[in-house]
Amino acid sequence: MNKIQIETLTPVHIGSGNMLQNNTDFVVQGSGDDRYIYIVDDRKILDLIGEEHLDNWLASIERKESTIDLVQRFAPKASIRDYTTERITCYAKVEANDALKEIIHDGRGKPYIPGSSIKGAIRTAVLSEIIALQNHEQIKEIQEKVVIKSGNHQKVSAVGVEKQFFGDSPNADIFRFVRVGDAYFEDDCIIASRMINLNIRKGKNELKDKSKPQLIEAIGPKERSIFEMKIDTDYYDLAKKKYSKLGKLPEPMQSLTSLFASINNHTKKLVESEIAYWQGIQQTGSEDYIESMEIILDEINEIKNQDACVLRIGHASGWCFITGAWTKYLDNFEDVINAARPNNQRYQEYDFPKTRRIDEDSDIYGFVKLTLE
Repeated sequence: MNKIQIETLTPVHIGSGNMLQNNTDFVVQGSGDDRYIYIVDDRKILDLIGEEHLDNWLASIERKESTIDLVQRFAPKASIRDYTTERITCYAKVEANDALKEIIHDGRGKPYIPGSSIKGAIRTAVLSEIIALQNHEQIKEIQEKVVIKSGNHQKVSAVGVEKQFFGDSPNADIFRFVRVGDAYFEDDCIIASRMINLNIRKGKNELKDKSKPQLIEAIGPKERSIFEMKIDTDYYDLAKKKYSKLGKLPEPMQSLTSLFASINNHTKKLVESEIAYWQGIQQTGSEDYIESMEIILDEINEIKNQDACVLRIGHASGWCFITGAWTKYLDNFEDVINAARPNNQRYQEYDFPKTRRIDEDSDIYGFVKLTLE
């Protein structure tokens, strides 16, 4: 297995699925640049207040009383560190009814980026690069597999296209030979920020839309970890002899260096497309977003060898990066839009997609740099 360094260029959120409630699951202390979120440990709370006050605790939750006030009543000498598990630097003002979207942790409580998330983003990048090289007749064959019926509706699916290029069954899927480990980070790397949208709206010149904000945890920028990764060509050669349906490894998967070069090229195209698109929108609010994307583009362009690449993963990455945007090559892209955007008839005057997720300071999420050690 090869050692790969992963560095977060921007905050990265891979969700656990849990939503933590303010004053119950977490508490906030401080203000301004010294504002922190503390995650509450229920067992520590119970040890401090005693089982005889369990009913009082439940009553305080129903009253939406702060956990800080609860502990102060029954264990006045306790400090906030006595009943919490971790401290998170918070870059947003936390409202009373806020819920915090939690990132994934391992069994030890350490934040991490799962290998499956990294591998999924790599798979999307490789698929996009392969489709970009197809001729018109091959594109026509691809587009017949993308929009499929689901009951009375239609949906967009990449399953048929992935089967065409990667293998039509789990045993035949060539990505089974790409092995990616988890990347574990230190406890103090987590930050919290408020996510808003860049949203093109009728009758509004301002693009920043704060109508649906969300407080999220993320691994902060400039954090580093090491994980293991390998394209197991020896195992592939052995399996190829025994399983005739196994397809050929595409050019990007011949080695890690060729894979990184393909990923970097894919990310560069999408970032350049983002910059060009928002430069053409004659509304205010996208200037900082464009600048953030230009910083990422500089990071990509600084990579001169094939031993590194920039990849986007996780929550708030946007439709183009999550899907690879390869459906834009298809002649039936309008059908893709109709299937992907509910009630599309109401949004005919807008481009697709018309929103991007950013934080309150217009910082973006999800970019990492992978470097072969």
